[in-house]
Amino acid sequence: MKNVEITPAEGSFWLKTCPATDFPTLEKGVEVDVVVLGGGIAGITVATLCKDAGHTVAVLEADRIVKDVTVGTTAKISAAPNLVYDSLLSRFGKATAQKTALANMNAVEKIAGIVRERKIDCNFRRLPLYIYTESDEKADKIKRECRAAKELGLPVCYTEEVPLPFKTGPAIVYDNQAQFHPRKYLLALAEDLPGKGSHVFEKTRAFTVKPGALKEVVTDHGSITASNVVVATHTPVYDPDGLCDHLSSARSYVLGLYAKGAFPDGMFIDFDPLHTYRTTPTDKGTMIIVAGEHGPAEVPDKSVFYRRLENYARPHLDVESIEHRWSSTDVVSDDGLPIIGSTSQKGVYVATGFGFWGMNNGTIAATVITDLITGQQNQFVELFDPLRFRLQKKNLSGA
Repeated sequence: MKNVEITPAEGSFWLKTCPATDFPTLEKGVEVDVVVLGGGIAGITVATLCKDAGHTVAVLEADRIVKDVTVGTTAKISAAPNLVYDSLLSRFGKATAQKTALANMNAVEKIAGIVRERKIDCNFRRLPLYIYTESDEKADKIKRECRAAKELGLPVCYTEEVPLPFKTGPAIVYDNQAQFHPRKYLLALAEDLPGKGSHVFEKTRAFTVKPGALKEVVTDHGSITASNVVVATHTPVYDPDGLCDHLSSARSYVLGLYAKGAFPDGMFIDFDPLHTYRTTPTDKGTMIIVAGEHGPAEVPDKSVFYRRLENYARPHLDVESIEHRWSSTDVVSDDGLPIIGSTSQKGVYVATGFGFWGMNNGTIAATVITDLITGQQNQFVELFDPLRFRLQKKNLSGA
């Protein structure tokens, strides 16, 4: 059988395989306990957790919920997005690295628990994650990462047997990680939000937040008031602490393709140059999602990067057809850790800087911010503190 030449459909597979949403625009005179700006994984999850804790909530989304960065992901849920823990240990020390590892393992289990308790049909599967290399010269990096991850108590092992349909070098394996359909997951949560004083408002763009004991969020459809405001808009639309100065943007590219041969169960990351694989069930069979070719957020011609990704995928897989392609931007903080927690404005919280690790970091953000709002202790508050850059600047200046 010859390869099937199909022009790939532009746009996220996750978006195309779910119904459109049609929540109303902001109504006049609404007051809630918590206003959430942004309808991605961080925003929808924090609204869900706050409502579960007894608060009234309102999600405001400038376009439609779960439509932008969150559906640009490959939707792997894992303790690591790449080789990160050896670097974290050397840069920040064991305490910080260990807390980062624990936060991410907790996020994997938080999503698993939500899926289980709410019986969400979102193709959730437990699978191993392999982070491997194709270069013998880079094998030492795999070994160092494995030692670091084990030191931090992560469920890892070293292997020279990677079940991909092409030759690789060694890998570090994280057991019992997961993947899912992110839009199915989040739409199920969003459908449960409206009612009992809570709301989801789409096509409602927030412009600013007027501080005070009762905050006023000003939008293009009037204002809404709340005691707490969560800014979960990819880059902050309200930024009293200049956090955008500590963020840089990049873009990644994704292909959805079908191969002639079977693809193994598991998620796979070639750490350098970065390429990732996972599968998802479709009406046509098992689709392989291949991602990589990270580059500048703004480029004159995305097709150049899609061609590079296709040129990578074809020699590695017996490609029958490439039927979907999409890209997504994300932001990375100066120190590589997400920015999650309280701003300098009391009762205003922020979640950003997820660094292409959005399923985990968005869930971490939701749990940390919910605990801050509800007055619960959370051991990760200091780790992800948005005001840490102000402190770092003060220390550097000697003030």
